[in-house]
Amino acid sequence: MGAEYRIDAETGEWRIVAPDRAGRPSDIAGDDGTQCPFDPGNEHLTRPEVLRVPADPARPWRRRVVPNRYPVLDGHGGWPAATGLHEVVIESPEHDGDLRDATEADALEVFQVLRERCRAIVRERGPAAIVVFRNHGAAAGTSLRHPHSQIIALDQAPPGLAERWRRARQFHERTGRRLHDDQAARERAERVRVVHDGDGVLVYQPRAGAVSHETVLLPDDDAAGLADASDAALKSLAATLPAVASALAAVRDDPAYNLVVHAGPATDPGARRWYRWHIGLYPRVSRRAGLEIATGLGVNPTVPEETAPALRAALRPGTRAPWSSAPRAPR
Repeated sequence: MGAEYRIDAETGEWRIVAPDRAGRPSDIAGDDGTQCPFDPGNEHLTRPEVLRVPADPARPWRRRVVPNRYPVLDGHGGWPAATGLHEVVIESPEHDGDLRDATEADALEVFQVLRERCRAIVRERGPAAIVVFRNHGAAAGTSLRHPHSQIIALDQAPPGLAERWRRARQFHERTGRRLHDDQAARERAERVRVVHDGDGVLVYQPRAGAVSHETVLLPDDDAAGLADASDAALKSLAATLPAVASALAAVRDDPAYNLVVHAGPATDPGARRWYRWHIGLYPRVSRRAGLEIATGLGVNPTVPEETAPALRAALRPGTRAPWSSAPRAPR
């Protein structure tokens, strides 16, 4: 069977049943002889690339984008088929590289590749939503430790995403302001949860964070999504995000984490009036327990007013190693 949406009759929440995902390769458990399909020389192990940097196939590549061989979504079909597009962005040829070791130039090029693919997907497919994310560590759901991120285009917006948009849209209708502008103003006024404010990006730990050390990076940009992000915003994030990831690793002993690009509707040009794209970092430093499962009520065991200053103190821009750093222990 193909990927399929199923609705929980008790909660109304959507699930995706995606049996093709079961066959994903994994090297997280250790060196089991598995060839990494993202390593240079193993290009034949991926599906044909849709983007390559540099484009010249005679030159060594720095970034590649390929369709996911084990997609969450199928390409075509009507409801309840879970339709859309699923791509992998191979961020570096270095198998043991890591985002926190990326130079500004490397990180910028990765963001540019992500933006280019988002623009192409909007133009060619017109999806309801595009979700860009990155999983780091086994606890965050990654199966291959080679640095990579993913792009998923959804032909239907699931309820959780639609609710996020609804709240932002209604806030704008009620106040004439964008919700994210007000959130930024509050964080700047209270200061205690701000990790970094400058260089074109505000970094803070939200007052009602869902998980311990949840961290938001909000660029000074009016775009609603990555497809319309400005060059300046990408440059600001490229200079800031690796340093934040490095600081997080320092204060929480290199936790697994999920990085998510939050964006408005992919094909609504008016979304920029009420939504601002931003990045959320979600460390996996605590486990979901019975109360969360029973009620959906998130429990954050730490206080952001206390954790944000620690992350701020650990933030040391300009001290990162090159992307091609020494190999790290398997996660």
